Amino acid sequence: MDKSRPRHQAERLPLIIERPDLTHPARRVLAVVFTTAAWILWIVLWIPFFFAIGRYFGYALPNFTFASHLTLNSLFSLFEVMPYLIGTLVLIFILGFIREKYRTHIGYDSERWRPVGMARLATGNALDPKLLAEWQLARVLYVEHGPRGRVTNATATYPSRPD
Repeated sequence: MDKSRPRHQAERLPLIIERPDLTHPARRVLAVVFTTAAWILWIVLWIPFFFAIGRYFGYALPNFTFASHLTLNSLFSLFEVMPYLIGTLVLIFILGFIREKYRTHIGYDSERWRPVGMARLATGNALDPKLLAEWQLARVLYVEHGPRGRVTNATATYPSRPD
């Protein structure tokens, strides 16, 4: 009586990514058409850039006008700034790594994910490790939270409220 009743296990079809032959033929054709159109558009959008590069290196190619204010010279000026940007991002990454590595020494508790043992599970949930077996067997667990939202107490029996 204390066990749940068996549930109806409906037979599930495999995911479409595993069995693409299960999709509707019209969807498969549309997927190929849209993918091909996207690739063609992507290549067409690069044509003005390649023509501008060719003209920059001295080839007699037609001059494409760009729709925006960006020109080839402004693109090259962005390339000049790129090493400083990459260097700054690498420095921020290194400082973040050092901060995370020495976080416990700075005065913060380490909140990293790591394997949880039974003793840590019990102390992390404000339980005596000896009561952990009772907690795991309980169908209902009554939990008390502290002011910061952390678990301060947990018990399998209904706690009596102070009046």
